[in-house]
Formats: sequence, structure tokens, C-alpha cells
Amino acid sequence: MLKNVIALVIAVAIGAVGYSWWMKKDAEESPLNVMVTQMRTRAIVEHERHVTVWYKACPETKGVNPQVMVVWPAKLNYELDLAETKLSLGADGVLRATTPPIRADDPSVPSEVGEYLAQTSFWTLETEQAIVMREMQKATPLARHLTAYFLRNDVGLSAHFKEELETYLRGMLGALRVPVTRIEIEIPTVEVKIPPRPDLSLCEGSVALANGLAFARRQADGMIIGVYPKAAAALPVPGL
Repeated sequence: MLKNVIALVIAVAIGAVGYSWWMKKDAEESPLNVMVTQMRTRAIVEHERHVTVWYKACPETKGVNPQVMVVWPAKLNYELDLAETKLSLGADGVLRATTPPIRADDPSVPSEVGEYLAQTSFWTLETEQAIVMREMQKATPLARHLTAYFLRNDVGLSAHFKEELETYLRGMLGALRVPVTRIEIEIPTVEVKIPPRPDLSLCEGSVALANGLAFARRQADGMIIGVYPKAAAALPVPGL
């Protein structure tokens, strides 16, 4: 009987110590749990890149071939999924955040935007408006092509998402009164499949531009080639 009582006392003591340790550990981790819950509530961080595409089109038509300037704006959309982001706080006070890769969303291209300038008078069976509308049908696939290209090559995208996520995390850390020495954010890079560029009716020797950055050129033999910069660079922003 005495042995049973002693065993029971020991079991209770062990249980109390274990419960105390568990409660202490849970209290230490609770700020991270709160942050993870909040991030899952927010779900995603979105970013838009506004671009203006313009190029001189010289479609082949009966009669004198026209020269038409095609200009249209687009929004390239990107997302960072916070629901799958993992957080850890080290003994050194460093908060480490590991996110999924940035993903591309479908771009936004206004359906009725197409400013153009006819540079040559001509008489053909096609009107200038019909020519521009035919080029505008290529706007959405071209915007998808540019969205994927800049996702692969624009270093400014990752930097933007890191900055926005760090600001968001610091806001929560301040509200929860959790001291940290610094925040390290890792956004993995993955191979991005770039959809093919639609066949643009560029004039000979001319280039197609996105915010002043050339991305396609027509050669003397009529072939359209990509002329993206080899080195990764941030996409130019209008007005800067």
C-alpha cells in the first residue's frame, strides 16, 4: 500500500513538472503561433507591376504596307502565399521566415485600350482600326509572356516582397512585444516556364518596348527575336 502511495506521489510530481514545462514551452511559442495564425488569415501578399508596351507595327496588307504605332498598358500581377510561410525564432533573437516561391497571377490588360498613330497614308481593304485591334488581340498572351519573364529575371520582385513581408512581421512583433535582433527572409527561386511570345508585326529594324526596356526586335530577314538584357535587372518603373 505504501509503495503504491509513493508511486502515486512520484507520478503526480512528474506530471506536475511535465505540465509546468509544457505550459512554459507553450507560452514561449505562443507569439509565433499567433503570428502564423495571422499570416494564414491574411493569406497572400500581392504586388502589381504597371507597364506600358509600345511598338511600331507593319502588317502585310494589299497595297502599301502601313506603319501603325500600337500602345497599351498592363498590370503584371504577382503573389506570395503567407499561409505556407514557416517561422522560427532562434536563441540568437533572429526571426527566420521561409516562404513558398513567388507565383505569377494572370495579368490585367484593358480590353478597349489601344492608342495608335498611322504614319503612312495607304489604301487597303483593312482599316487602321482593324489593324490595331488585330495587334491588341496579342496583348493578353504578350502580357503573360512578360509576367513570366520578369518573374524569372527581375531581382526587384523578390526584394519588394521581402521588404513588405519584413514590415508586416515587424508590425506583429511590436504588437506582441517580441524582441528580435533581425529578420531573415528566404524566398526560394524555382524554374519559371515562360509562355511563348506572340508573333508581333514589327517593322523592319524596330523594337518592342515595355517601360522603355526592349524585349523584341525584327531583323532584316523578317525574324522576330528576343532582345532581353542578359543580366538580371529590376523592371523600370514609370516616372522614376
